[in-house]
Amino acid sequence: MKVFVRVMKSVFVFPLRLLAFWLLFFAVFRVWFVAWFHREWVRGDALSAWKSLWYALPLDMSTAGYLMAVPVFLWFGGMVSGERSFIAVNKAISVLNVCFIGILVLVFGSNIFIYEEWHTLLNNRALEYLSTPRAMMDSMSLPFKIISIGLYATFIWLMWRIYRLVVGKNIFPENIPRWGVLALPVHTGLLLLAIRGGIGVIPINESAVYYSSHLFNNHAATNAVWNLIHSLIETRSTANHYRFMDEKEAEDRTRRLLEPSAAPDAGNDLLEDPDSAQPNIVFLIMESHTAGVIEELGGEPGVCPNLSRLIREGVLFENIYGSGYRTDQGLVSILAGYPAQPDQSIVLQTDKAARLHSLPKILHEQENYATAFFYGGELTFANIGLWLTNQRFEKIFSEKDFSRAEKTQRWGVDDHKLLQRAIVEIGRLNEPFFATAMTLSLHPPYDVPYQSKWQGQTQREKFLNSAAFADEAIGAFFKTAQQQSWYGNTLFVLVADHGSRYPDDVGLDNPKSRHIPLIFFGKPIHEKWRGTRVPVYGNHHDVPATVLGMLDLWNKDLNWSRDIWKINAQIDHPKGLKRQPLECAYFTNENGLGWANSRGKGFYKFGNGEWHLWEGSLDSTMRTDAKAYLQTLYSDFLKR
Repeated sequence: MKVFVRVMKSVFVFPLRLLAFWLLFFAVFRVWFVAWFHREWVRGDALSAWKSLWYALPLDMSTAGYLMAVPVFLWFGGMVSGERSFIAVNKAISVLNVCFIGILVLVFGSNIFIYEEWHTLLNNRALEYLSTPRAMMDSMSLPFKIISIGLYATFIWLMWRIYRLVVGKNIFPENIPRWGVLALPVHTGLLLLAIRGGIGVIPINESAVYYSSHLFNNHAATNAVWNLIHSLIETRSTANHYRFMDEKEAEDRTRRLLEPSAAPDAGNDLLEDPDSAQPNIVFLIMESHTAGVIEELGGEPGVCPNLSRLIREGVLFENIYGSGYRTDQGLVSILAGYPAQPDQSIVLQTDKAARLHSLPKILHEQENYATAFFYGGELTFANIGLWLTNQRFEKIFSEKDFSRAEKTQRWGVDDHKLLQRAIVEIGRLNEPFFATAMTLSLHPPYDVPYQSKWQGQTQREKFLNSAAFADEAIGAFFKTAQQQSWYGNTLFVLVADHGSRYPDDVGLDNPKSRHIPLIFFGKPIHEKWRGTRVPVYGNHHDVPATVLGMLDLWNKDLNWSRDIWKINAQIDHPKGLKRQPLECAYFTNENGLGWANSRGKGFYKFGNGEWHLWEGSLDSTMRTDAKAYLQTLYSDFLKR
C-alpha cells in the first residue's frame, strides 16, 4: 500500500511542476504588461490593476492545460516504455517546451506592441497584417528593432532557465514502475477541467476574468495566447456571436435607423447647380486625422490652419465618427459605405470584399467617370491594392511609382510629395473624374521631414508635429490646385480614415479617439452653404450616400450609408422631429460597441456586458438600437 501511495504521489510531481512553470511564465509577462502601461491604471487605485494577477488564473489555467497536454501524454508514454526511453522522452519534452517558450514569448511581446498601438489585445486581425511584414517593420525605428530582438532572445533564455529550475532536469522519478500509467485517466480529466474552465454548462471565456469596470484591468487579466487562439477560432465561425435579440426585431430597428427618406420639403441642394454639369470629385483621405487636431472641433489650436481655412469656406460636419480604427477599415467605409466589424476586416476576405459596391465603381460604371487612386505607401498591405482594382480605379499609384529619393519616410512618400504628384496626374484624367489621395505622414513613427513649434520627443509632440506637416502639405495641395483648369468644377471631400488615441492619449473605446473631421469644399458648393457647420451625428461610411445625394444619384447596394444632409434636414424640419433616432454614430473594436448621438455617448463592453457612459445618457431604446445595428451588420457581413 505504501508503494502504491508513493508511486501515485510521484506521478503528479512533473505535471504540477510544469503547471507551476506556465503560471509563473504568464505572471512574469503580466507584471511587465501592467507595469509598462502604468498610465492606464485607475487614478488613485493602482492596486486594482495588480489584482489581475489573481483574477487571471482561470484563463491562465486553461491555457496551461493546452500547453501541458502533449508533454504530459509523452511523459506517460515514456513511463510505459521504461527507463531505456527516459533520456529520449526527456529531450523530446524539453525541445517541445523550448518551442512553446519561443512562440509564447513572441506572442506576449507582440501583445504589448499591439496594445501600445491599438489598445486592443493581439488577435486574428493582427496576424493578417503580418502577411505584409514590410509595412509593419516600417513603423518601427532601428533602435526599437534592435531592442526588440535583444529582448526576445533574453526572455527565451530567461524562461528556459526558469523552466529548468522549476521543472528540473530529470522529469522521471527514480524506480517509477510502468503501472504508474494508471494515473493517466486522472490527469486527462484534470487537464480537460482546466482547459474547459470547470464543470459548468458553458466553457470558459473572457468574462471569467473580467473583474473590473476599468477596461485595462480586464485586458491585463486576459491571457494573450488564449485570446489569440479564441479570435482565430471565431474567425472561422459562421455564427453571429453578436446576437442580442430576435433577428427580425434587430432588422426592423436597423432599417429605421438607416431610413434614407428626407423631410417633406427637403432636398440635397448643396451644389450650386447639380443639373448643369457633372462635377469632378477629389477625396483626400487623411491618415489618423482626429478631431483632436482640429480647432473648430475642440482640438489643439493652431495645428491645422489650412484645414481651418477650408472649414470657413466649405461645409464642416461636426459630429462624424470613424467606425473602425485601421486604414483598411476606414478606406472601405469611406469609399464603399460599409461599417467596420469588431473582429474582422472585410477587405481581408477577398470574396466578400469583391461584392461590395463603392463610389468609384458606381461613378465609373454608371456615370462614365475616370478614376484614379494615389498613395505613398505599400498597397499590398491588407489586400488594399486588390480591392481598389476591383472597385474600378483605372489608375493606381503607390510607392513603386516614386523614386527612392522621394521616399522620405519609413512608410514611404511623404504627404507633400504625394499630393503634388497627384495634382499632375489628375490633370491628365478625362473629365469628369473621381480621384482619391490617401495620406500617410500622420502615422508612427512620425518621422516627417518637418519641424514645427512642437519639437519634443514625446508621442504627443511627435503626433502634433506630424499633423502640422500633413496640414501644410494639404495647404500646398490647394494652392497648386487653384491654378489648374479643372479646379473650378471640382468638389473636394476631406475626411480621416480613422481617429487616433493622440494627442490626448485616450483609449479606442473613448469616443474622443473616434471623432474625425469631414469637410466638403469647392466652388460647386452653393454659396449659401459655404461656412456652414452641420451638427448631425454620423459616420464616415455615410459619405458615399451624401455625395451621391449631391449628384441626385442613389444606389440601393450602399444600404449602410445614409445621406447626412437629408438627416439634418429631417431634424431641422418642424415635422421631422419624430425622426431624430436617425441621428447616430456607430464605432467598434474587439472590446465592444460604441454609440453616440446628441443625447449621449457610450461604449458597450462585450466582456462583461456593461455600458460605460462617456457623456450624457443613452436610454434603453438607444442601447437596444446600438445592439440591433451591430447584430444586423454582422449578419450581413456573414451572408456576403
